[in-house]
Amino acid sequence: MDARQVIRALKTPVTLVILVALVYFAARWGWDNARKPIPPRPPDPCVVKEIGPTLMPEDVYVRVFNGSKTNGLARRLGQVLSADGFKVYSRVNAERDDYATSEVVGHSEDAPEVVLVRQAFQEIPFRADGRADRFVDVVIGEAQPVLVEAPAFGVALPDGKACLPEPAVAAPSE
Repeated sequence: MDARQVIRALKTPVTLVILVALVYFAARWGWDNARKPIPPRPPDPCVVKEIGPTLMPEDVYVRVFNGSKTNGLARRLGQVLSADGFKVYSRVNAERDDYATSEVVGHSEDAPEVVLVRQAFQEIPFRADGRADRFVDVVIGEAQPVLVEAPAFGVALPDGKACLPEPAVAAPSE
């Protein structure tokens, strides 16, 4: 057998081995990526809106989370905040139920929507997370928040504009 016959005899099996290896690695890569968890959708950015001289509760979206072992706290606090005029987006359990204290979570401590929500409570701790969607979260812990009786809501907006969630995304619940 000369070199040409050896090459001709080996060409088909070598090509098949290479193709089988390629299919194996492509299938393995596809299977591994199909099993990965889907990354969370990034939050929709807020939209700058002309509000007027004062930000009021009807312009602010709030999510209430029950982070305690007591049932029904998120629903009850959500009803109170709705009665105060806030747009309560959701009332659900937090990812865990061992929060020691209640807290407000939002974009920044001086964000107008956070200041407005904190006006409903007496001395509630705050945690900033720099969120882009401008929702305000109230997490209820074992030490439940104390509400202010008959609060005078309102945060002055120097330029009359506020960055608020997109209305199509932020349809209030219940």
